Amino acid sequence: MSKSSFKDFVEKEKSVDSRIKSIDWEERKNLYLDRLMTLFRDVKIFLRQFTKSNDIQIKKGKIRIKEDYIGEYEVPVLRIQLYEKHATLVPVGTLMIGTPGCVDLVGEIETIRFALADKDEDHPQSRTAFSLIWLEEDDKNEEIRTQECRKCEYVWKIMTDPPYIRYLELNEDSFLSALQKVLDA
Repeated sequence: MSKSSFKDFVEKEKSVDSRIKSIDWEERKNLYLDRLMTLFRDVKIFLRQFTKSNDIQIKKGKIRIKEDYIGEYEVPVLRIQLYEKHATLVPVGTLMIGTPGCVDLVGEIETIRFALADKDEDHPQSRTAFSLIWLEEDDKNEEIRTQECRKCEYVWKIMTDPPYIRYLELNEDSFLSALQKVLDA
């Protein structure tokens, strides 16, 4: 490796570091926590008929997760018990490609992932939700400009399995299907 190519490598890493430092990590964490509360509220509504009849019990708990740049923080967990079977909604975190947050619905044999996505998206996008940095070159110099990404209206969606990941609308029917799938061992 030549000194020139190493210098280019160092400059590239400096640019990446600058982008990382420009993200408001506290804002990202707060968005995630806010949307977790929305998801858990919706799940309770979806299951209301079954909790009223005592077929299903819902228990809230807490765990701590640790993420780069954000650190360690507490998140809620929701356990859904259907007689002897149970599933748990477990927050995964905010550092995911194409989404500012994921939650796993963990059953006894299977796991289904939920992702925060723009309400109009039907598959993961390779972009950050908070800011994008574009390098614009002209003949004389390079200028770095920060451009705000359009504000997204984030909603929870169900992710299909790889390799062709799609987002499915999260509603009462799709949630109950997902829950049945992870409980039906």
